[in-house]
Amino acid sequence: MSAKKIVVCKALILAALLAAYVYVVLHNTILNRAPVFEGVFEIHPMASYRRAARAPWHLARLEIRNLILNTAMFMPLGTLVPALYHRLAKFYIALPIALAATIAIEIAQFVTARGVFAVEDILHNMAGAAIGYALYKIFWHKLQKRLD
Repeated sequence: MSAKKIVVCKALILAALLAAYVYVVLHNTILNRAPVFEGVFEIHPMASYRRAARAPWHLARLEIRNLILNTAMFMPLGTLVPALYHRLAKFYIALPIALAATIAIEIAQFVTARGVFAVEDILHNMAGAAIGYALYKIFWHKLQKRLD
């Protein structure tokens, strides 16, 4: 296979992964939810931690799970965007893209009443994007060398 075909193949695979990722995130944060929250806005950046500390273990586990999932949910974005668009592979470019994406989701949840606009979610999503970006920086060049 020629080098050009390999590059196109990698780009198509990454684009498909990014599209699938965007669909899964939108499905889980907006599309698959009923409008049950009316204008709920959570501005306290540690609200879930406080609820988890005060709750019985079975409820605290749910809070902790949600914190971990909010972080993990944006790790692929931090990896896929720079891998697919090399011009966006700088931290100071990739993180604002993740910030815009998470704020857009939070606003959409608030406006459609399908979720809570939570500052804490934004912080955890950003942490996930930063972790994903770090994984991209650590592993992408090694993977590129193996694929070439």
